[in-house]
Amino acid sequence: MKFRKWLLGIILAIGVYSIIIFLSDFSILVHHLQNVKMEYVLLGVLAIFSGLIVRSFRWNLMIRELGIQINLKSSILIYLCGTAFGLSPGRLGEVAKSHYLKRLVDAPISKTAPTIIIERFLDVFAILIIALSSVLLIGEKHQEILLGYIAVGIFLLLIYKKKHLIKILKKAESIPVLKRISNNLIPSIDIIFLLLKPKIFAKTFFLSALSWLIESLVVYLVLKSFNIDLSIIKSAFIYVVSSLIGSSSLLPGGIGTTEGGLLAFFLWENIKYDDAIGPIIVIRILVLWMTIIFGIIVNRLTEMTILKNK
Repeated sequence: MKFRKWLLGIILAIGVYSIIIFLSDFSILVHHLQNVKMEYVLLGVLAIFSGLIVRSFRWNLMIRELGIQINLKSSILIYLCGTAFGLSPGRLGEVAKSHYLKRLVDAPISKTAPTIIIERFLDVFAILIIALSSVLLIGEKHQEILLGYIAVGIFLLLIYKKKHLIKILKKAESIPVLKRISNNLIPSIDIIFLLLKPKIFAKTFFLSALSWLIESLVVYLVLKSFNIDLSIIKSAFIYVVSSLIGSSSLLPGGIGTTEGGLLAFFLWENIKYDDAIGPIIVIRILVLWMTIIFGIIVNRLTEMTILKNK
């Protein structure tokens, strides 16, 4: 990622967090942060890294399906390198993983780059299923949830028809922000359909849903660290939907929109503004900034080990 994009993300983050903190009672925020139960925060860290490992297995399944031979250790390392690009809109900067694969095993970038798009599709699909299931388990609006499941099912059937998917991509060309993505996807349509075959899709979807469920524990655990009780089911709903809102905004790292989503849901759950700010800051530090820093470190280690002299 270019330095100016990093700078934009950092400036945006400083602006957003400054406004959030300015609108709060700073003394209450400091008091809450000083009394955080670190054991819950550390469990949140474990949840985030566990989710990343599950996703790395998902990516390994996809590249093996493409016939690319690489050992599991190297595959996981290259996947984790992609977390350094968390500030890219929709995390599409993770296409850097394809460049690393090219250097390591001479895998064509045009062959492996579509895995990034499939990952985002799997993430959105998993988020929708988890969100719908969470609302169903909470016990609200059963008829609407059933319609939601049907809509997701119909969409899935449509994309399994190549001609329908091509039509969708061609229509996306009329939307400026999607034009470049659509133009890159159409030549890769055969690879996309290979990765969406029922056998591989069932495995990758299961791992996607599992990773999101594990990561969603971070909301529950961080709230617990601030002595705020919220059910695991509601925490899962808040995490996945806020993440989707952030990604859909196409802002660097979803900064501003993800925080806004978390705040809106916390207020909906009758958590006071001053009580919600501390958890939001900690959640975003763990989910976004910690993983980016971790990715940068893994990038450096990977360059010094498996990619050395490549």
